[in-house]
Amino acid sequence: MDAIDRRIITELVTDGRLSATELSDRVALSLSATAQRLRRLVDNGTITRFTVELDPVLVGRPIDALVEIRLPSDRPFSDLDTEVLGLPEVVDAVHLTGRFDYQLRLRCRTIDDLDGILREFKERLGVEETSTRIVLSAVTGMPRQPTPA
Repeated sequence: MDAIDRRIITELVTDGRLSATELSDRVALSLSATAQRLRRLVDNGTITRFTVELDPVLVGRPIDALVEIRLPSDRPFSDLDTEVLGLPEVVDAVHLTGRFDYQLRLRCRTIDDLDGILREFKERLGVEETSTRIVLSAVTGMPRQPTPA
């Protein structure tokens, strides 16, 4: 990856809706050279997908919660992996080191919905412990995609 590839990625992270023409203008390359580099970045897996970002409040999910989960030692992680993939409220999930096994980010319609999901985790999966925090606000511009080093 060279400096031009880094500029292409940085421009797309800032505005993923750029047309190829706009992108080529911003990185000062011909349209065909820009398209070729973009195709290579997709083909080699550097760019994994193009997507949209939604406003969670406008799509009816204003409650933003971070939930840490500790599973019983005899429960396989794959049980929780499968469960969270089936819940549209779970928008992010990471496996952790330390006291808790996972941190989930949930976007829920109501606090009652959040409570119901936490109860399900405990009743169906035998989750031993949870720690839940409601997000009051996010830093403007976060979360963001990593840029090339």
